[in-house]
Amino acid sequence: MDFIWDDNNLRHLASHGVTPEVAEAIFWAGIADTEESTTNNRYIIEAEVNGRAYRLVFDMSHEKAIYPVTAFPL
Repeated sequence: MDFIWDDNNLRHLASHGVTPEVAEAIFWAGIADTEESTTNNRYIIEAEVNGRAYRLVFDMSHEKAIYPVTAFPL
């Protein structure tokens, strides 16, 4: 599974204090409990990483790549 990182999502996650490494860890820690939101191809994961709970919102591309939209501590 590949993650797509660009200036937009890197900057947005950084504004919430989340690094790409933490976002990827949230994904892998919570993949079994993924919920689809109301928007096509947008998913939500909540998981604990390093003792802290987070929410990750991401899009799944047709190439099966993950585009993290936002992530933040709960």
